[in-house]
This record gives sequence, structure tokens and C-alpha cells, in this order.
Amino acid sequence: MKKLIRIIHSIIWWVDGVVLMMVGIVLDAVIWPGDRKMYRKYERFWAWTLMKVGAVKLEIKGRENLPQDETVVYMANHQSHLDWPIIFRAVPRQYLFLAKQELFEAFIFGIYMKQQKYIPIDRRHIRSSLKTYKTVIDLIKSGNSIVIYPEGTRSYNEKLQKFKSFSFSFLQEAKVRVVPIAIDGSINVIKKGSKIMYPGKVEVSILPPISFDDLYYMENKEFCLAASNKVRQALLTVLEGKNLIRQKEIKR
Repeated sequence: MKKLIRIIHSIIWWVDGVVLMMVGIVLDAVIWPGDRKMYRKYERFWAWTLMKVGAVKLEIKGRENLPQDETVVYMANHQSHLDWPIIFRAVPRQYLFLAKQELFEAFIFGIYMKQQKYIPIDRRHIRSSLKTYKTVIDLIKSGNSIVIYPEGTRSYNEKLQKFKSFSFSFLQEAKVRVVPIAIDGSINVIKKGSKIMYPGKVEVSILPPISFDDLYYMENKEFCLAASNKVRQALLTVLEGKNLIRQKEIKR
């Protein structure tokens, strides 16, 4: 019986997400075409319904670390499908997502991402990746903040995966700060490879911006490694700290 309830709950959750996304696509095309402020409000509402319907308690810390009137790159670890709406709820700003090409090929989600002018990266083709590299730099220099999951894909466990170098290579030319965002617990709500969702608590920690002024003199390969280590260490400090606290609580 519990399994059946869980399945029904999950179906309702997915239907809510898909239907409201479709409504948003229509609204953006007909009612407020090109109005990013209105659509961001709708995205935050969409994300709010997902948290409520899913019985997900979202705890957000560190909003005071969000820079005011500054173009930045937000980098978050990636644990589940829930991470996209989590960003909408945690960061009330204007930004574009950088995501793998496969997502843009999906039926409804792909239409939504293309409509919002999010940025596809095709890791299978070098020429396409170079074009995306230049696009991202131009967008940042034009004042567009970007959201990136440097792991490149969702994780099967709570461990932070290896970062993709592309997530850092353009920073050397764009010269913007990175705001790390640690998402802890979304993997327990929806695991990779599963459509079943579970109610739970997700903690989001927005960390102080990281500058790379001391690294710009390096060769690009060295720069990517050093910049990656800076962001990785910031995220690990939070994620491993929370994991240690949980382990102590279990032993009590």
C-alpha cells in the first residue's frame, strides 16, 4: 500500500511539473514574450509548487552572499532533477543555465529551455563546444549571469564528482567571480535513474563569491585546475561538514 501511495504521489508531482511548465511556455509566448522578469517570477512559482506538492522542506542559507548588481557565475553540485527548481527558489536573480545538449532535445523541457535561451553544450563535438565557449563569454560580457553544474551530470551518490574543465576555461577570459552553491539532500528526494520521489529536507548553502584574480596569469589548463580546486574545496567544506554532522547524530 505504501508503495502504491508513493507511486501516486510521484505521478502527481511529475504531472504538476510538466503541466505548469507547459502553461509557462504558452504564457511566455503569448502574454509576456521576452519579459524575463515575469517569466522568472513564474519559474519561482513553478518551483514553489514542486516543493509543496512534493512535501519537500527547503532550507536556504547564505542569501547575504549573493552579490548585488554584479554579473557572476553560479556553480552548484548536481544531485537530482530537483536541483533546477531549487536554484530558482534559492537565487532570486536573472541568469541563464548552461546545460548538456541532450536536455534541449527532450520534448517539453527542450522547448522550454530553447524558449528561455538557455545555453546548450554538446560535449560530443569539439567545434560545437568552442562555439558555446565563445557564446558564454559574450553573454557574460553583456551582463548575463550563468548557472553551471560543473560535474556535468547528476551524481548516483552524495559524493562530489570530478568537475568538467569547460566549466572553468571561459572564466579566464570572462573574469567574473563564482558563487558556489552547495545542495545537500536532493538526492534523497529523487535519485538518478528513478522517477519515484520521496518527501524530505534539502539544505542549500550559498557561499561567498570566489575571485580568481591571483590565477589569471596561468596557462589555461593550469588555470582550470586551480580554479576548479578553489570551487571544489568550498563546496566540499560544506557538504562533508553536513555529512559528518549526520554521522554523529546517527551514532547517538
